[in-house]
Parts: sequence; C-alpha cells; structure tokens
Amino acid sequence: MIFSNHFGIGFMPAGKDPYSNDYSVIFTTACQVSSAFIFAMAACLVSAPYSVCCWAVVACMIISRVVTFSVFLMAVLRGRYYKSFYQSSVMYWGWWPTWLLVFGLAGVFLGATTGSWLWSTALGPFYELQKLQKYRDINPEAVPGERIVDAGLVDFTPFVEMDRAKGGCFMNAGNTYCVAPIVNGGEVKYGLAGVPQTGSYDYFAVGINCCSCPNRDFQCGEWQNPLANSGIRSLDTKSRPYYQLALDDWQASYGKSAKHPMFFDWVQNAEFKWKEMYAKAISKCFMALAAAVSCAMILGFLLDKLLQTLGQWDYVSARVPLAPAPGLEVMTEVLLPKMFYRYMQEQTEIAAMPVSAEWKAQRGEDQKEDNELAGQYGATNFQGQSVTNNLIRSATGMSSAY
Repeated sequence: MIFSNHFGIGFMPAGKDPYSNDYSVIFTTACQVSSAFIFAMAACLVSAPYSVCCWAVVACMIISRVVTFSVFLMAVLRGRYYKSFYQSSVMYWGWWPTWLLVFGLAGVFLGATTGSWLWSTALGPFYELQKLQKYRDINPEAVPGERIVDAGLVDFTPFVEMDRAKGGCFMNAGNTYCVAPIVNGGEVKYGLAGVPQTGSYDYFAVGINCCSCPNRDFQCGEWQNPLANSGIRSLDTKSRPYYQLALDDWQASYGKSAKHPMFFDWVQNAEFKWKEMYAKAISKCFMALAAAVSCAMILGFLLDKLLQTLGQWDYVSARVPLAPAPGLEVMTEVLLPKMFYRYMQEQTEIAAMPVSAEWKAQRGEDQKEDNELAGQYGATNFQGQSVTNNLIRSATGMSSAY
C-alpha cells in the first residue's frame, strides 16, 4: 500500500518549506560556474607558469563535478532507483549535480574562448610589439626596410603619406587584401621619377576589405585623418602571404621594386594605439568577469526556481532519499551531504518504528505474486526492506484479528 499509493512517511525536517529559495545552493552554483569561467579565461591570458596553475585549478573543479555526478549515478544504479516509482526523487537529488557539471563545462568553454579572443586581438599583439623596437623620424626615401627589420612602432618624417590612388590588391575566399605605398609627398610617380634613394619601395600600409580591386581608393587604417603619420607593424601572420601577393600586383602594375617590404597599420600615434591595446584588453577582461559573475548568479536563481516549480507540479520530489552505493558512503557524505543526511534521517526514523506480528503470505505459499509486485516498485531492493516487511506483518495481523 505504501509503494502503490506513494504515501510519504514524513522525512522532511519540521518547519522546512520545500518550495523556498535554497540560497546556499544558489551561491554555490554562482561561485563554481563563475570560477570555472574566470580561471579558464585567466589561463589563456597569463604567462606559462601561472597559466599551468590556472588550468590545474580548472581541472580540479571539473574532476570534482564529474566525481560527484558519478557517485550519484552509482547510487542510482546500485540501488536500482531507475524504476518509475523513483523517477521524481532521482530528478530531485540529481538536479544540482547534473546542472553544476553541465554549466561548469560551459563556463570553462566560454572562459577559454573569451581569453583566447582577448589574447589574439589585444594582449598578444601588445606583448609582441613590446619585444620590437620603436623608431622615430623615419624617411622612406633614405632608410631602407632592411635597416629596421625589428621595427614595431614607426613614426615617419613630416610630409610622408600614403598614395591611396596607386595601391595593389589581391582577392581570396571573399576577402580583398589591400596595400598602399608610404612615400614622401604621398605620391608614387611613374617611371624613374621619384624613386627612393634606396632604389626600393619598402613601406606599405595594409588592410582587409577596405579597397576595391583594382585598388584605386585605399581606405584602410586612419586614412581620413590628415594627422596620421605613424605605422604599427602588422602582426597578422595569416594575412601576410596575401599582402605579399597584393604587393606583387602593385609591382607588376606600376613597374616598381620592393626589396625588403614592411607592412604597417596606418595610424596617427603608434605608441598611443599600442598602449590602448592593453587598456582595452583590461577593460574587456573586467567586463567579462562582471558578466560571468552576474550570469552565474542569475543562473543559480533560475535553476532553483525551476526546481521549485517542478516540485509544485510533482515532477520532482525529495520523497525518497537515495541510499549511497556500497563502499561510497564517505564520498557520498562529502560530495552529496544533503542527500546523505536525509537518507540517514530516514533510516533513523524507520529504525524507531514499532514492529510486531509476523507477516503471512496472502497469495499462495510461493509468494510469486508478492515478489512481482514488490519488484515492480523496487521494494525488493529497498534499504529498509525488513522494516517494511514488519509493517506489512503488523497490518496483516491486525486485519486477521478483526
């Protein structure tokens, strides 16, 4: 009767509202998910020794969630709680272990993705340019590119500009790679007129999808800024071969030579733009941290509210606390303390119940029908089977007496 009618014995602690916010679990979710995001992002942004430490912390967090879920899964399998009668209880006790594992992995993925993006777009180029040199008052007509091959930031002499009307281009996979020469006076003359003293055009502004092909109107970098007179060395190694092909197009179109070409992003103040990379990276990093903590907190509240709603609709229930798998009692107590506490409380209350008359089979001596019914509801594997049998014996004795 107990199993077939889903009667609870009342193991919920007195005064405990099952549909109130569980703030301890909410904050635990917020801390674990946001921490997974933060450490994964930091691992992609810091240097090697600290990066290894961050990845070690991330690995420990994920392993702990996997072990917790595995301990819960073992309790379900060893106790055969996968039967339909236990479905609502399994969903209740497995709610937080499952979602903490899922969103912990999601936090690691998003953190690593965000960190990789910040490194590739801002911090990586900043530190790479920091290793290179800064040159001032470079005259493209007198200084060949081979003399400043280690240049990262270059300030040109006055009256040095791009020739936006005489550029080169190359198209590949829907992208247009553009180059434009950086020369004195901002104009490349035809023939031998205006050829640099070095005999080579070595300085070029570059960009992607900022010109048409053929390139007659270069619009890359700060092309509209009349004060622009500096270049930041292009570190886009993936695009460099295509810039070289665009340069080959320029040399063939105008009959010019570029012996030691160097590619730059055209800006007004190279040093300011370089320092701005770091400032923007740090600001975006703090924005990502704030967003991660906020979203993790909101996620915790939403999961808790959804659990309450499912409980009100009777889809989930704490009616049956799952018994720990044999040999995993200590791990269950550490990793799933609430479930373990409820299970021990249930065993204490069951042990305190009075027992009396012996039970007698009512459906035949082989008790086949009784065993099938008990197996249908998991009674044969219930931790308190002997106590349940004693309850049935007591009830049978009372009915025979009447």
